[in-house]
Amino acid sequence: MSGTFLRFVTQSTHPPFGHHSGCSKSPMLFAENPAAASCVEELALAEQLSWFETNKAGPTGFWHHIIPVPSREQETAISWVKASADGHVRRLRTLVALVEEAGRIRINELRTKRPGYIVFEDDHQVVALPFADTPR
Repeated sequence: MSGTFLRFVTQSTHPPFGHHSGCSKSPMLFAENPAAASCVEELALAEQLSWFETNKAGPTGFWHHIIPVPSREQETAISWVKASADGHVRRLRTLVALVEEAGRIRINELRTKRPGYIVFEDDHQVVALPFADTPR
């Protein structure tokens, strides 16, 4: 594993672990406040999220060095997109722009070369148990 990893996060955090919520969760905030986004914005958000549902694999289980990761630790795992995954990064930036414009939700970009102990990896992303110094 080498290279840079990106994560786009909101200001809200996951209790009790404290890491920031990823931007793909932020459109759910519009369900709580339907007036926040117009129909056009909602359609654009839905299109981006649909693309990720189709084009982003998810782990069926987490493993670290051939040892299964206990479910409690799985809750602390954080997803990172590989900076080299141009199509995914471009789509994430579009999603970020839509979310910020539609809901006035600020999204921050985190970067790291050390996402943590990798428990899942594919061509576009890693899921990792963060190190103490991993941005969250």
